[in-house]
Amino acid sequence: MSFRLICFYLCLHITLPVYADIAGSVEGTLEAPGGARKVALSALHSDYQVEVFGDVVNVVLKQQFHNHFTQPLNARYLFPLQKNAAVHAMTLRVGDEVIVAQIQEKKAAQATFKAAQSAGKSAALLEQHRPNMFTQRVANLMPGQSIEIEIAYSHIVPKVDGAYELVVPLVVGPRYQPAGAGVAPEVFPVGTSGATPDAGQWTLEKLPDAPPTAGIDLPSTFTSERVAIQINLEAPATIHALHSDTHPLAIRDVSSTQADITLQQGRVLDNKDFVLRYQLAGVETSAGLLSHWQPEEGGYFSLLIEPPEVIAQDQVLSREMVFLLDCSGSMEGLPLDASKRFMSQALRSLRPDDSFRIIRFSDAASEFSNRAMPATPENVAYGLQYVSRLRGSGGTEMKSGIRQALAVPVEGERIRNVVFLTDGYIGNEHSVLGLVEKLRGDARLFAFGVGTGVNRYLLDELGRVGHGFTRYFDPTNSAEHMHGVVSKLVERLQTPVLTDLEIDWGDLRVTELVPAKLPDLYLGDTIRVTGRYTQAGSGNVTIAGRSRQHRAQVQTSVELSDTAQRPAVRRVWARTKLAALMHEFIAPSSRRSEKQTNEQLQISVTDLGLRYALASRWTSFVAVSRRVYNADPERNPDGDVALPKVAGVSQLAYSPAPMTGYGAPEPGMVISLLAALLAIGGFNFMRRYKKAVS
Repeated sequence: MSFRLICFYLCLHITLPVYADIAGSVEGTLEAPGGARKVALSALHSDYQVEVFGDVVNVVLKQQFHNHFTQPLNARYLFPLQKNAAVHAMTLRVGDEVIVAQIQEKKAAQATFKAAQSAGKSAALLEQHRPNMFTQRVANLMPGQSIEIEIAYSHIVPKVDGAYELVVPLVVGPRYQPAGAGVAPEVFPVGTSGATPDAGQWTLEKLPDAPPTAGIDLPSTFTSERVAIQINLEAPATIHALHSDTHPLAIRDVSSTQADITLQQGRVLDNKDFVLRYQLAGVETSAGLLSHWQPEEGGYFSLLIEPPEVIAQDQVLSREMVFLLDCSGSMEGLPLDASKRFMSQALRSLRPDDSFRIIRFSDAASEFSNRAMPATPENVAYGLQYVSRLRGSGGTEMKSGIRQALAVPVEGERIRNVVFLTDGYIGNEHSVLGLVEKLRGDARLFAFGVGTGVNRYLLDELGRVGHGFTRYFDPTNSAEHMHGVVSKLVERLQTPVLTDLEIDWGDLRVTELVPAKLPDLYLGDTIRVTGRYTQAGSGNVTIAGRSRQHRAQVQTSVELSDTAQRPAVRRVWARTKLAALMHEFIAPSSRRSEKQTNEQLQISVTDLGLRYALASRWTSFVAVSRRVYNADPERNPDGDVALPKVAGVSQLAYSPAPMTGYGAPEPGMVISLLAALLAIGGFNFMRRYKKAVS
């Protein structure tokens, strides 16, 4: 190999990923008139107006689309929302026209939209793509025209580790689709085939009929400052520790219980999720009760349950700690480095009578040892060496890692805890969740999301199905900040659990409770119980459970009013009920608590969506203008709105073939090439030197 050829090889393999990262900073294309050249269509603005009252959130999301081309077009936009968001209203504004969208059964909404598109009218169709992903379709967007779509949704802010945590999802991550893995039930609209690739591959999150593309040209009108967030926070008590680790904030304190919050930069690129945390001073558990009275329907309520502050920690059983590390291409770089930091502290925090296993997976799973290792200092040191050598590449065959973690019997009288570190970028969520439910046994699974825009739906569900909990950390933060976050996560794994939870409602007339069976509760976690009540009343509610051999309980006073007006509580109950039905839908028939068939569950979900005006798998919002804007709508090209790359995610997750030259070379290859380069350079130097002296 010549000196010049080696130099060319090194430059090619070292600089290509950098170039790809710049060129691929935004994903999504529009076929411009004329066909060959591909350009990006961008949403002009996305503005989030967030109203928080205690821990109830009402959000109005304004999406503004602009056609900078000289030809009418139909636009498509994929965007994330809270997985528990109750999307209950949509409005379309075209010029001076304002159209309130109607909720319809999905097939009917699609037909309404298609008819409007063919008639040359402006129209918008909002559909659920996944539980936390929605698509917006816009028909007949005219040249130079801007249209605005408002979406309204509500949800409850969860309390996590003593603070309320408001998440505004902003970014859509890539997905790895295993070969022949099947498709999650709500990924594809009813009536499509849901065919899977012939081989496992990385793809962009996309509409079923919109194949992914990359390497786009950005239009001159494209702006990276696409998102603005305005939050008005009003609390029942003094607000403490208001901050965001994801975005710098501009905070205006209106009073001790009110604050107005915006992004310090004004507008930002939507390449990472927004997270806001805050604490309320002196709020007892009873402050977590929210209620709403609806004439002719009765009442709706939401009750926050927190564990007692003191839970006995004696009689601690020995543990088998199984660490399951995602080492796929999307984890290479910052996410995997953060996972290694976690592992370093977690392994050093093992108890002397614990044992541990370390499993890494990408295209396949492999394990540190052929059995669980006692947590001796020597074994921990070996484990740390193993983790330090891990690298990210390939696909995300998550089921292979789960089988490796759960299928092997536990040795001795130990409890198995599986700690799952991943970004969750897969397309077969429901088959993975089904496998966990099938193999879990008595094990508990703790999901730790590593990244700035992870698959929160999958990770939250892994914690729920695995009878553990879910936490998140941002690998782009400073090393000092990451150390503190990781320390808290490791400490959280040591906390006791409250099981066999029951609620004694006393004389209160409550009904249709969700969840019907309470999950286990960890110190630092909370549970929201929603339900309905037939008449107003007050009394004491007792929540009791068991921690090991100890009984623990907490009592709170509750007042269910027939004058309370919090409409969001009604929507939250309906959305929670709808989610519970979808949990049943994806579960095997033998594990369904209500033993309903798929057809019966579909009818129930559709009825809830139509009755409470909620977007769901089988209900959609559609809005159609009164005016005709396009005289020749059949020639409109379809275009996808550009989506940003997730901050901190490797280019390996966006390459069509991550294992064939789009990523940086292995360290060993670089070292070998450098050694060869030095050797050849030294040889040439000596040859020239001998020639000169002779």
